[in-house]
Amino acid sequence: MNKSLIAVLLLASTAAFANEAADELANRTPFDGERARADVQAEIVDARATGTLNVDLYVANRNSQPVQSRRSRSDVRAEAVKASHNHVVQEFI
Repeated sequence: MNKSLIAVLLLASTAAFANEAADELANRTPFDGERARADVQAEIVDARATGTLNVDLYVANRNSQPVQSRRSRSDVRAEAVKASHNHVVQEFI
């Protein structure tokens, strides 16, 4: 009984490992882009020259428009308190 249980567990773990290995191999396949690397680099040089390339993400985020919420802060807080009392925390993650 124990030997057959161990054999089933080994077979299941081998299949799971093979599945993970196949996924890893699929993720490592090279991606053929539509444009050449030289074309992309030339676009970057052109954007720098014209001043349209923004590499500072802080400045890009600071210039973004704020999102207006449709609910008040007290409504959101009340909903969170109610959810914590009902132990429904996973829905908000």
